[in-house]
Parts: sequence; C-alpha cells; structure tokens
Amino acid sequence: MKNKATHISEVPPDKGHYVAGFVDGEGSFYISARVRQDYPTRWKFGLHFNISNRDKVVLEICKKYVGCGTIRETDRGNGFYVLEVQDRKKLREFVIPFFSRFGFLSNKKRSEFRIFQEALVLLDNGIRTDAELKAFLRLREKLNQLRKTNISNTDAVILESFVFMRESSET
Repeated sequence: MKNKATHISEVPPDKGHYVAGFVDGEGSFYISARVRQDYPTRWKFGLHFNISNRDKVVLEICKKYVGCGTIRETDRGNGFYVLEVQDRKKLREFVIPFFSRFGFLSNKKRSEFRIFQEALVLLDNGIRTDAELKAFLRLREKLNQLRKTNISNTDAVILESFVFMRESSET
C-alpha cells in the first residue's frame, strides 16, 4: 500500500476511528511469560498486540494506519490471518500513540489498553525487585481476567524461579 501513514498526525480521523473500532471488537492486548534458560532471569516476558481476521485486506488497512506490524497466516490453516506487533519499541512508538489518539468505545478494551500500557512501562524500566515482579504479574493477571484466558505459567511458578539481576559493582 502506498502512502503509509508513519506518524500519528498523518492518520485521517475517519480511518483512525475505523481501525480503533475494528480493534475494539477483534483486537487483543496480552502479556506472555515463557521459560527461557538462556535468559539471565530465566523468563522472557512479552507484550503482544494482535488482530485476527479472515479478510487480509482489512488487516493490511490496520497495518497501514497503525504504522507497523507483521501479517501472517495462522498455523491452523483455516484461512485466518493475524496482524501482530511484539517489538516493544514499535508498541511504544506506534501502537500506544495510535490508540491513545483514537481510543476505544468499550470499557473492556479501554481497561485492557490501560493495563497494557502500565505493563510496558514496567518492562521498559526493568524488573529488579520482588515488588516490581509482583506488580507486573498483577497486571498480567488483570489482563488475563479481562480477556478470559488461561495462562500456562502461573504466578507461583514465575515467583519461585525468577532470578533477579544484580547491579554490577564495576559500573
């Protein structure tokens, strides 16, 4: 698509509100937690924004106006596509400003978005204490309750095995 809107001020209001409305019904903000032995903390936390739909053209429109994302066919082979953004820099520079400007009508999606923003700030600042980890996990739990999804790695498992990074005395 030509003339990709790369900055929020370039997005026409009618297109921005269309995309926000579509995401209000079909989009998702969520937090993943995966065990990673190659990570110093033993955990990789990810923030994800995605939209799934059979109509790839609609996802291309969303990508154009949000300004980022990757579209791929789902693994299920059922003709569904997903537009996803996982990169924290792109979430911070494109997704958050887009939906901060155009917003959501439903209280549920507004709550999901607020929690998602708080989680992004915590991850960007780094999780260095037990209190910060617990605050992050509370946000994850709230988001999962709103989304009505089950999580595979419970807070207890994460709390038990998370390794906090120590500040280097050489810096």
